[in-house]
Amino acid sequence: MYAPDKESNMNEYRQLTKEEFTCISPALEKCGIYDPAKVFRFVDTRLDKIYDVYLLNSGKKTILKKTSSAAKEAATYACYFENHHFSVPKIRNCFSVNGDCFVQMEFADGTDARGCSETESKRIGEALADIQSHYLTVGGRTEKAESYFKKQIAKHIEVVRAYYPDYASVFSFVERRFFEAPQTLIHDDFLPINVLLDDKNIWIIDWEYADILPYFLDLGRFAFVYDRDNRLFIPEESAALFLQSYYHQMKQNPEFHVSEKQFRLDIAVSAFCQYVLFLSCSLNAPDAKPFDQSQDLIDNQYLQKIMEHIQTTYNVC
Repeated sequence: MYAPDKESNMNEYRQLTKEEFTCISPALEKCGIYDPAKVFRFVDTRLDKIYDVYLLNSGKKTILKKTSSAAKEAATYACYFENHHFSVPKIRNCFSVNGDCFVQMEFADGTDARGCSETESKRIGEALADIQSHYLTVGGRTEKAESYFKKQIAKHIEVVRAYYPDYASVFSFVERRFFEAPQTLIHDDFLPINVLLDDKNIWIIDWEYADILPYFLDLGRFAFVYDRDNRLFIPEESAALFLQSYYHQMKQNPEFHVSEKQFRLDIAVSAFCQYVLFLSCSLNAPDAKPFDQSQDLIDNQYLQKIMEHIQTTYNVC
């Protein structure tokens, strides 16, 4: 969510209005900021969104983020990131003001990964695997995994199941593999906009949803995210190299007992979960369209190829 601090992208920062500064000033004072000229609010012009994310420029730059999950993000940092040199910005402070929660972060100076090059995508795969290889556990029906599957996957499967009667075995296998696959620390919002990079560094930001869940969930989120205008999409070649470099890095850990064939199958499961999510949300939207029109929001031909791959491989296995 943090905008790059480069002249070509300065339109993604803007000075606060008087009303905005008045509203945020109690939190700014906690950070030692009293001058409105030293505060900028992040606006993602490509997505047309304004975020509660502020660049504080008082000598050493930091990022102040208003989030209801500030405490959870800070707990994730304390549990998993301390004493490691992972590709994440450091937390400087975490506090509440008037019922609002804030986290102050180290400033990460880079552009986000939308449209990333093949070289950049390889670096991103390695950075994610570097974190996740540290926290590998065996799969299983843990309380967290059960809850996540029910809320984030099963309900979407039920919405679309009737439209794909030839793929009943796929829906069953997805659930089975979800609980069989190795688990690790996943970001759970691993979109290209949550990865910043420059020529030397990578920062993975916004860890407020992180938890121990099946390893493959982040992979589909990054490589197969899709929207109507492709504004969050990364090139197909970059996605392939991201996955390849991730797997190569993970295999350095002898505890990662996933063959290349199984990895390809897990990627298909992850992509399936992403596409079913998008399709289900479209079908359940307030202005829901018929199924054939909802398919326009996803690459339905690719979704069917994914299901065919899972079905064929699963039957062979």
